[in-house]
Amino acid sequence: MPDARTRYLLAAATFTSGILAGTVVDRMLVGGPAWHALGAEAWGQFSRRADLGTGLIAYPAEAVGATLLLIAALVSSRFDRNRGERMTGPLVAAVALSILGLLITAKAAPIMLSLRTAQPPAALLRAFDDFFLWGIYLRGAVDVLTFVAAVWALSAMLGSKESKATKT
Repeated sequence: MPDARTRYLLAAATFTSGILAGTVVDRMLVGGPAWHALGAEAWGQFSRRADLGTGLIAYPAEAVGATLLLIAALVSSRFDRNRGERMTGPLVAAVALSILGLLITAKAAPIMLSLRTAQPPAALLRAFDDFFLWGIYLRGAVDVLTFVAAVWALSAMLGSKESKATKT
């Protein structure tokens, strides 16, 4: 069983990546269809107030925070006295996917930041389509996979506790 430090870091990373995944699933399944029905202009107005308002702090804090917690859990696990080897693979996958999510964000963020100023309708429609592709669908899929990998690592860690308990 991994040390308490690793267990807490992995639990916090899983929780944080779950918030991020939940947010993006909501945007994919609920917000996305609504924004497509309302159009790019309404989306642009909303995004200026939400994504470029408090979202400018909340979303990066979630994404970067989840990545740092996953990395910390992985590093911490390498120093554990009783390593949970079964959790290493899924934890490495979660870290890699989380970093990939940040790299995709590097493509999506400038699109969102371009909305700070008023855009002509054609440019706004292009930003709308590009942001949904890069910022919602692609990054969103990676965020959900990151959460799945984190849950897998957490499950493997807890499974190692159960297997040790049955051996004794």
